[in-house]
Amino acid sequence: MASRTSNLSLVLVVILALSACSASDAAGGSSSSPGGAIELAVSETCADTADPECVAVNGQSVLLPSAFELAEVEDATVTEAGGQNAVGVTFTKDGAEVFHTLTEKAAQDGSSARLVIKIGDEMRVAVSVPEAMTGDQVQIMLSPDQNAQEVVDLIHGAGAEG
Repeated sequence: MASRTSNLSLVLVVILALSACSASDAAGGSSSSPGGAIELAVSETCADTADPECVAVNGQSVLLPSAFELAEVEDATVTEAGGQNAVGVTFTKDGAEVFHTLTEKAAQDGSSARLVIKIGDEMRVAVSVPEAMTGDQVQIMLSPDQNAQEVVDLIHGAGAEG
């Protein structure tokens, strides 16, 4: 089933987030920290894409979240994972707390829950979360049609809009 493949690639984001968290102090990052922000929400999957409240997000159909929480970003960089476009994000202390809280909620809400990541005006990713994330780094896998540098620029621009 096509959705099973999407779920596997989206769960990869969560796995990469865990590995990035454990390596955060050892890896050298960029010398500049322009900041920025992403928006996060927890939603449920849905089946009726004809319903305006059921939207497609990177291969997943989810209910349109009623509200997003702002997670402040210390830095965002273009990365690559397995030949796929990705964005590496390092959260501020407050941003990491928001990320942890929402991944904990998504994990508790069960298999139909998705963590929705909004960057700029667009919901970019909806991932299942098997367990709460800790740490301050995550790698966001992008679809092949998304430009990683444009996504990084949108994240940095969100911090400038304040």
